[in-house]
Amino acid sequence: MHLRMFELAKDALLSEGYDFLGGYMSPVNDSYGKQNLVLAEHRIEMCKVASSTSSFIMVDPWEARQPTYQRTLHVLDRVQDALNNTFTSEKVKVMLLCGADLLESFITPGVWIPEQVQAIFEIYGVICICRGGQDTRNVIFENDLLYNNKKNIKVVDEQIANDISSTKVRRNLERGLSVKYLIPDEVIKYIKEHYLYTHIKECTNTKFG
Repeated sequence: MHLRMFELAKDALLSEGYDFLGGYMSPVNDSYGKQNLVLAEHRIEMCKVASSTSSFIMVDPWEARQPTYQRTLHVLDRVQDALNNTFTSEKVKVMLLCGADLLESFITPGVWIPEQVQAIFEIYGVICICRGGQDTRNVIFENDLLYNNKKNIKVVDEQIANDISSTKVRRNLERGLSVKYLIPDEVIKYIKEHYLYTHIKECTNTKFG
């Protein structure tokens, strides 16, 4: 579904007349603290395998390979600086691609630094992909922070219902159930070869697990 989000974002931006260059997946740092988070190098490789057939989705390992957790604003700053140092003839605009759950987390107390959320909206903007049943536009209307930045939030609806989630895929793997046709075959092969998501201690981030 994460890969599908990039396709939806690309279609939406092209339909509005944007020149679209590409998309980056940036795996989170091991220090993020999520329980049973698989080590960064495995997540980087799985993202590379999953996106290998895409003509525009790339993997940026910088965030995952830093010695400490990196906040989203810092990652966006780094990507934009790198791109604008490469494409010197015209300024490149980077946007944050996310799902409705992440957008709603912006207004959850204690999750984000408010000043950084405001900077993300003002400097970059957000493309939010909504699944069926998610009333994201109403969430934006009801919250002052989101409403005041609505011009910097592009809401894109997924027209084809898709309830696949990484949490559900991991649960199937942990229980020894099939995930074929839910994720690419090459990713399934990588997971099996490295014994991931099987509660084998050596393959997970045991610092937080």
